[in-house]
Amino acid sequence: MEGHSSEEFRKGIMRFYVPPGFIFMDKGVIEVRDKKELHHIIDVMRLTRDTSVTIFDGLGMEYSGKIKDIRRDLVVVGIEKALQVNRDRSFHVTLYQAIAKKNKMDLIIEKAVELGVDAIMPIITERTIPDIRKNPDKKRDRWQRIAIAGSKQCGRTALPDVSAVKDLQVALSESKKSDIRVFAALDKDARPLKHVLRPGVKTIALFVGPEGDFSPKEIAIAREKGCSISSLGPLVLRVETAAIYALSCINYKYMGR
Repeated sequence: MEGHSSEEFRKGIMRFYVPPGFIFMDKGVIEVRDKKELHHIIDVMRLTRDTSVTIFDGLGMEYSGKIKDIRRDLVVVGIEKALQVNRDRSFHVTLYQAIAKKNKMDLIIEKAVELGVDAIMPIITERTIPDIRKNPDKKRDRWQRIAIAGSKQCGRTALPDVSAVKDLQVALSESKKSDIRVFAALDKDARPLKHVLRPGVKTIALFVGPEGDFSPKEIAIAREKGCSISSLGPLVLRVETAAIYALSCINYKYMGR
């Protein structure tokens, strides 16, 4: 298959996600079978045969082609061009986000994806209000869907992983391998974020608390475990603002290195 620039792939072309298992390079076709993607193609966008589309597989590959067949349970795309897209950054960010109320968590995940976060771990803290334990798998599926939609919109080819919900203690243990662990909190001894983001960092763990912030006990535990307790400025930010602000600062610091 012929390759060309990622800009040509995305310019004015509808973009969809298809898992690698439904991309058949030997046959030169891609099968869209996901019900939500089918609904988007058939009922929302009302695409027809011979419409040009772009497909990405979540692992860094993009494919351009035209729709060959449309059915209620299957859309077949003929592959015309394939391209390995390398939009890797020089740093890796995992967002450990305390589960927020109502639709705030949806917004956080959407914007985190647009800001290039590599992985998202929803966490339960002392002040987490939503009772996530009732339907954890359903919630995770929803958040992964939001991550896919955000990736489609912003041109990502690698999907960020939305992990299973975990307690803060587990998250702190799993973040130990990161070069720096930013624990954003309203604490009198918190250091400004710009002083925490030191040069030469490759892996970053960012912890953002729930409405009401992390508890004093949780802040003390995080400090004992080697996290950098970080201030996001003199103003008290909403939980969704805190995540977006911190990720933006991280991008500003390390993008282009």
